[in-house]
Order: sequence, then structure tokens, then C-alpha cells
Amino acid sequence: MIKKCLPTFLIIFLSCCGTHHGNYAVISSSPMSLYNLASNNEIVAEQVSNSVDQSKILFIPLNKKPKIDNAIAKIVKKYHGDYMTNISIEEKSVSFLPLYQKITWTITGDIIRVHK
Repeated sequence: MIKKCLPTFLIIFLSCCGTHHGNYAVISSSPMSLYNLASNNEIVAEQVSNSVDQSKILFIPLNKKPKIDNAIAKIVKKYHGDYMTNISIEEKSVSFLPLYQKITWTITGDIIRVHK
């Protein structure tokens, strides 16, 4: 009896969820001019991604909630670019309530460098 109930118990409290937060044409973590969008630009890297996450145990966060703009700034800086285009932002969550929860945000897009 216990062996039959245990998988049902796990299914009730184990959950996974994914959310697509949208597609964006241009994202920058710093101020930029609209003139830069129309000038001669170079694609530095295509379809690169960066993930940030937060974990919780018993609803208590183990780290600060990550900021998406910091993740964007980090990936743009890594490829020595100025902004991102063709961006997709997704959120995925895995939880075993009430014990553990992990939320991951993934930012994917192209890195652009502005030629001045």
C-alpha cells in the first residue's frame, strides 16, 4: 500500500513550470541613442544566452532575486557588444513544495556592436 501511495504523493508536491515572457526587438542595460540603431552595426555573436536563478528552501530565499538587466549587462560585456536584438526571455521553475523551489530566467539573443 505504501509503495503505491508514494508516487502519487510525489506527483502532488513535485511540479515544473515554464513561462515565455516575450520576444523583444532591442534590449540594452545602459542608455542608448536611436541613432545607433540606424547606423552601421555588426553582429558580434548570434543566439547566445545567459541564465540567472534563485533557490528557496521552505519559502526562504537562499539568494537575492536576480535582476534580468544585470544578466543582460553581463552577456553584452562578455562579448564586447553594445546591445542585444532578437531577444527571448523565459522562466522555468522546479519545485518540491514546500521544501525546495528553483526559478531560472534565461535570456537568449544576438549581441550587436555599434561602429562609430
